[in-house]
Amino acid sequence: MKTLKIILISWMLYHGSISCNAFCQDESTVIKEPLWEIGVVGASIYIPHYRGSDEYTWWALPMPYVIYRGDVIRATREGVRGIFFNSADFESSISVFGNPPVPDDNEAREGMPDLDALFEIGPSLKWFIFGRNPIQNLYLMGSLRAASSINFDGGVNFEYQGFNGEFNLIYHDRQFYKNHGFKYFIEAGLNMADHKLNSYFYDVPTMYVTSDRSAFQSDGGYAGFSLTVSIQQDITKNIAIGFYSRWDNLNGTVYADSPLVREDNNFVGGCALIWKLAHSKRKVESDE
Repeated sequence: MKTLKIILISWMLYHGSISCNAFCQDESTVIKEPLWEIGVVGASIYIPHYRGSDEYTWWALPMPYVIYRGDVIRATREGVRGIFFNSADFESSISVFGNPPVPDDNEAREGMPDLDALFEIGPSLKWFIFGRNPIQNLYLMGSLRAASSINFDGGVNFEYQGFNGEFNLIYHDRQFYKNHGFKYFIEAGLNMADHKLNSYFYDVPTMYVTSDRSAFQSDGGYAGFSLTVSIQQDITKNIAIGFYSRWDNLNGTVYADSPLVREDNNFVGGCALIWKLAHSKRKVESDE
């Protein structure tokens, strides 16, 4: 573990990613933020119908947001999670995520059943490679989540769709270009999924075979690589803007030969205007 730390920090110093004291802050350095915040975010994002699709959709909508920085339950920009173990180097939690439905006008899936929104929940473990730092953090995160589709016909119905696993290396800097209120976040991740979840997106049963869509049955295994970069600038104490981008690469995935995969690379982009409306007077330590 000590050798891995030395290799990682040497690599980043060589490439100019961090200053020489980026992870050597005084231990007394603490960032405190409100225990809770509420506000409105106006977001617009351009995303593929699913990984591997050559069709994209713009999602644009205003929505309320809630941030809660509790000792056990936290709702932050990373999602909603329950903290079960917390130390200087590790954090274990239960995380909740979601994915939008695939539009019913997708050409590759013409004549096939619609794909509902997915709800995912499961455990995750973070390892803060150089210990926690309120300004700059580098950590590894592994997660395993069970996925269920959500159907609202005749009520709210959940159907189990398999498991999704991720292994991510994440770095964020909360005081990048400090005098102008910039923060940035970089994440590189490997994705794994079981046969059932891959089948949900990429299988083509015999009954849906056409002249340009052959039958296909997915395996479980490697499900792609992603690289994510996001930047946020605080315009005022209550207003911020954010920009988000992600590259997904599907080369070598277990479903790469599916006729429903029409692109080996997908690019996602989005922006948001964040307006904080109210917050608590009480402040707590924050390293999110």
